[in-house]
Amino acid sequence: MALNTEFVAAVLEGIEGTLGELIDRVDVSELRASLDVLQSRVSALRVSIEPPPPEPANIKEPEGPVAVEAV
Repeated sequence: MALNTEFVAAVLEGIEGTLGELIDRVDVSELRASLDVLQSRVSALRVSIEPPPPEPANIKEPEGPVAVEAV
């Protein structure tokens, strides 16, 4: 079963954030450096699998005015 790339990218982004928190809290400089390298690798992997942003030509503008209902 293949996973959705957007899901995998979101999980990797969460791992990046967790590693960032660890880096801020660790006192041992060698461990902090290793975590920093790991965070960089996770970030590079996430960026490599993220789908490219939509091109302006592929973005559809609404046709005509859009009705907004007041509450």
